[in-house]
Amino acid sequence: MQNNDPLTNQTLDEKYYLEERLGEGGMGTVYRARHLLMDRPVAIKVLHPRFVENEAARMRFQLEARAAVRLHHVNAVSVTDFGQTPDGLVYIVMELIRGYTLREILGKEAPLETARAISIMLQASAAVAAAHEAGIIHRDLKPSNILVTKSADAPAMVKVLDFGIAKLAADTLDGEDASATTLPGTPIGTPRYMSPEQHEGREITPATDVYSLGIILYEMLTGMAPFTGTSVVEIAMKHANDPPRAPREIVAAIPEDVERVVLHALEKQPEARPANAAEVRQELLETAERLGLEHQAITSAPNIKALRGAGLESPSGRLVVDISKLRETRATDKTDKNG
Repeated sequence: MQNNDPLTNQTLDEKYYLEERLGEGGMGTVYRARHLLMDRPVAIKVLHPRFVENEAARMRFQLEARAAVRLHHVNAVSVTDFGQTPDGLVYIVMELIRGYTLREILGKEAPLETARAISIMLQASAAVAAAHEAGIIHRDLKPSNILVTKSADAPAMVKVLDFGIAKLAADTLDGEDASATTLPGTPIGTPRYMSPEQHEGREITPATDVYSLGIILYEMLTGMAPFTGTSVVEIAMKHANDPPRAPREIVAAIPEDVERVVLHALEKQPEARPANAAEVRQELLETAERLGLEHQAITSAPNIKALRGAGLESPSGRLVVDISKLRETRATDKTDKNG
């Protein structure tokens, strides 16, 4: 594949050497590259040549970069640079993540065990919640846009990527008009994971991403998407009119409380769902903790009172914290809370 790619083994914008083509999406091609000056591996997405003369597509691609640069979260792929070459290539530079997409994992291992599915979703929804807080709606959440990394000495880390068709709230655009990049009533996304309002070209809100997260969680738990079909129209009709089959009818081991969270996220009307990713994440987190399911989500950071209670202050005023004591204190607090 890379031998037929004219950009492979070329230097982009006199800064990045494109080593290998990694994949292709709806708007761009992704390469593994190296920052020549810093000698650091990176991932670069280059806008498809057929879009080069399309001003709206170029604007959307640049909005992706600005949205991603504004988004700082451990579960979101970080963006380090973006620009346009003298010969018209538009690109965005991201951290290089080594791992597998959730689509690849589901293709081999679905359905996933409940605790694992919840752990992945808690991390993914945390990234989307941070985006919602920043005024960004992803619009195209799907398993291929979720990366899961693994290493021998660390837990699996989830990274959400591709805000290429994100919608920025008007007040985050420094006076620019985001609506110029999307025609009114034009559905954007991947049909199997799109909300009813997306299919119908209605107003998009953070609850749209909640619906997509619900579809992804449903697929992780059951091994199948709730709505499929042979055409976009057929899939859209099912999203709009058909109730999803109860997950427990497919996999009986799924806890009822978890099923309840999934079905709440899949309500047809946006106002009937959790309003944003933070709300659905909180529902899932409380459910996981109530059921005693292990997960990698960070629920809170220790406050200064907890730190002082687990440490000693040196004569110079520096606080020295006993980590084991801090862990004991937090575990006791959690036990008291769950009572």
